[in-house]
Amino acid sequence: MPNKNVNYDSIAILLANRTYLYRLLQKLFGDEPTMETLNALNSEFTQTSLALLSLDDKLNNIKDFLGKLEQDQEKELDKARSEYTRLFLGPAKLPAPPWESVYVTKERLIFQESTLKVRECYLKYNFLPVNYRTEADDHIALELDFMANLSAMAEDYLANKQIDSLLKILDDQKSFLEEHLLAWVPDYVADLQTATTHPLYWGAADILNWFLKVDLAVVTEIIKELK
Repeated sequence: MPNKNVNYDSIAILLANRTYLYRLLQKLFGDEPTMETLNALNSEFTQTSLALLSLDDKLNNIKDFLGKLEQDQEKELDKARSEYTRLFLGPAKLPAPPWESVYVTKERLIFQESTLKVRECYLKYNFLPVNYRTEADDHIALELDFMANLSAMAEDYLANKQIDSLLKILDDQKSFLEEHLLAWVPDYVADLQTATTHPLYWGAADILNWFLKVDLAVVTEIIKELK
C-alpha cells in the first residue's frame, strides 16, 4: 500500500538509474567492446547517472582512452578488443578469473558450491543466462545481468504500486550484494587492476567496485524509506 509520505518519484529515478548502470557494466564485462557500448559509456546520460551517486569522477580514468578512440577509432577499438580477449577469454590463463567461486573457495576453482548458491538465486526469479550451458553462473557479467533484471522488475513493481513485491525484490538484491557480489568483487577488481594498464578496463573495474558499494547503501535506504 503506497505511503503518502514517501517520495516515489525520487525512488523511481534511483531505480531506473540502477537498471541502466547494471546493464552498462554487464556489457563492459560480458562482451568485447563495441562502439555502441563505448558511446554509451561516453554519453552525458552515463555521466549524469554516475553523478547521481557522486561517482562521476570515476570516469576520469577512462577519458584518455575515449579521447584516443575519437582520433583513431579502428586502432583503439582493436586494442581494447585484444585486451578484452586477454582478460576474459584466453587462451592463456586468465590473470583475473571473473568467477565468484575462485575468490570464495580455498581451491580457487569454478563450478563450486558457491556457484550453485548463485544459481539458486537465479532460479528463484526464473533467470536463466543465455549461455548457461557453457558458462558458470557466477561469472561477473551474469551476476550483473541478474541484478539488472531484478532492478527492472523493481521499476515495474513501483510503477504498479506493488510495494510489498518491491520490498521483497529489493531485500533479495540487498542480500545478493552482501552475500555474493561484495563478497568477491573487491578482490577481483584488485587482481584486474594489477593485470591491466588499459584505461578502459582499469577504469571499468574502478567504477564497478565503487558502484556496488554505493548501490548497497542506496538499496538499504530505499528499503528503509518504503518501510
